[in-house]
Amino acid sequence: MRTGRNSLILAIALGAVVCIPPASANAQQTVQSDDSSQQNPLTRKLSDKERFKQQKELSQELHGTYKKWLNQDVRWIITDQERKAFLSLSNDEERDAFIEQFWRRRNPDPDSPENTYREEHYRRIAYADEHFAAGKPGQFTDRGMIYIKFGPPDDTESHPSGGLYERPIQEGGGETTTYPFEDWHYRYIEGIGSNVNIEFVDTCMCGDYHMTIDRGEKDALQHVPGAGATLYEQMGMAKRSDRYQGGLETLGNGPFSGQEKSKEFDRLEEFAKLQAPPVIKFKDLESFISNHKLIVGPIFPFDVRTDFVKVTDDTILVPITLQIKNRDVTFKTTDGVAKGVVNILGRVSTITDRVVQTFEDTVTVEQPAELLPKTLNNQDLYWKALPLRPGRYRLDIAIKDVNNPDHVGVYARGLNVPRYNDDQLSASSLILADKMERVPSK
Repeated sequence: MRTGRNSLILAIALGAVVCIPPASANAQQTVQSDDSSQQNPLTRKLSDKERFKQQKELSQELHGTYKKWLNQDVRWIITDQERKAFLSLSNDEERDAFIEQFWRRRNPDPDSPENTYREEHYRRIAYADEHFAAGKPGQFTDRGMIYIKFGPPDDTESHPSGGLYERPIQEGGGETTTYPFEDWHYRYIEGIGSNVNIEFVDTCMCGDYHMTIDRGEKDALQHVPGAGATLYEQMGMAKRSDRYQGGLETLGNGPFSGQEKSKEFDRLEEFAKLQAPPVIKFKDLESFISNHKLIVGPIFPFDVRTDFVKVTDDTILVPITLQIKNRDVTFKTTDGVAKGVVNILGRVSTITDRVVQTFEDTVTVEQPAELLPKTLNNQDLYWKALPLRPGRYRLDIAIKDVNNPDHVGVYARGLNVPRYNDDQLSASSLILADKMERVPSK
């Protein structure tokens, strides 16, 4: 009897212990459900698992041509903001519209039914795949990236087999043996600067040239004792260990080593810009030129005329004339003088969107306040002459009324600069004369 009683007491105790947790769990679940019901699902922070799931679903949604367009076609030229905007689109209709606007913003000739920038871009991709392939399509190599972004270099120094190399004095001088390498030189790259030099090295000897900031990386003998000494090392003025004392390059000490080290930050900045997408600037009036920003305020009308005057066989002077009516300018009166101010920004670019000429000026119109109503029908002229080579360009002009910042006007047009041949009779479109009279045709 004692044993049965003890078993009964133990069973009752266990039952009590077992029954308590479910009640506590239910209460906890109730509290959690109350908290979750009060949270806004739009502002609730996602867990890592949920975030990865969303990204996976988004990548699966970008199928076919859209995924290829984003990851291959415009891989090197699309900005981070544009990529983020494209990934946020929800259907194919929006993506088609985005792609159309993407190419339209970059079209240097708005009058042309064809987009010359897009055609040139796909030509560069085809060229890169044909000439720079290295176990992968050429467009995904460093040389392909630079070529697609900035076009063919102005000068190229190629050493496809490496071998014996006489260092220039800027690299320390002396003779050594190198891996295959190439030096590309651009006279000017928009957004980066003038005289841009880019070096590519094939350290794997497999045809895959990578862009490097260290000109000493191509030296195949830099880790071989007693071989490939620089000029200072041969003269006993430097040691090989000096090459690895920090800094961007392993060139060692030389006649210009101090000058080269002072340019390290500039080289780092240039290297970063070369790897970034081509810059699209967002500055005041330039945003209207570069991105064809829509005008939300009242339109500022103005007329533009272009003329052509032969200077040399290879240079044509292009006078650009702007005509602005006083009636369209906002005047502010101070001390009895009415003053209107107009900012003008102009840009001439090639069909590959390379800027060749820019001008920026401020036009000021002043009138006595009492005479202003009588001069509202007058017109003011702005004139700028630009030297250009014969060819096809794009002319963009934006003006802004300083006293009314929302009053903006834009102008975009293809500009075909003619070539005047010596063996053909031709005349300038610009005529200067004190008097003009009609004469009989005979």
